[in-house]
Amino acid sequence: MNNILITTGDIQEEYEVIDTIFAVDSCKESFFNGADPNKAFNKVKETLRSKANELGGQAVINCQFEYRNATAPGFVGSKQVIEIFAYGTAVRLH
Repeated sequence: MNNILITTGDIQEEYEVIDTIFAVDSCKESFFNGADPNKAFNKVKETLRSKANELGGQAVINCQFEYRNATAPGFVGSKQVIEIFAYGTAVRLH
């Protein structure tokens, strides 16, 4: 499944559009570490890959990524949370 391409642009190969897919993931600040945006970004890309794979897709093109900083209740007060939202077009290559 790691071979499913995630790109913010188009690709040069011929393809068939399967569907538009959406994913959201987050990373919360832990007791010892801050919220890691790279971890949240990698998790949301894996979710896009998984959804494309379920549909028989081999790439997700024209992806858009957005994020927001939020807070969540924690044991000793509020914790920072980074949420990443992503969508793209799942395609099957010819």
